[in-house]
Amino acid sequence: MSHDARLGDRVTLGPGVLLAGGVVVDDDAVLGIGAVVLPDRRIGRGAVVGGGGGGPRRPRGTTVVGNPARPLAPR
Repeated sequence: MSHDARLGDRVTLGPGVLLAGGVVVDDDAVLGIGAVVLPDRRIGRGAVVGGGGGGPRRPRGTTVVGNPARPLAPR
């Protein structure tokens, strides 16, 4: 396992974000305050991980919140 993280273009990381080894964050993703991304995960293009949310494998453009992370329910 590599301990490197790869960040795409226009990625926003809030304060206190933790990225484990082998993480890839694709273009235009947003990781909120205190988000934790587990080893060898990929955060898809345009995904939003809410503050404190974990980073599971999700399709691009998905918004997840909570711990464990769950998709944000539509209003």
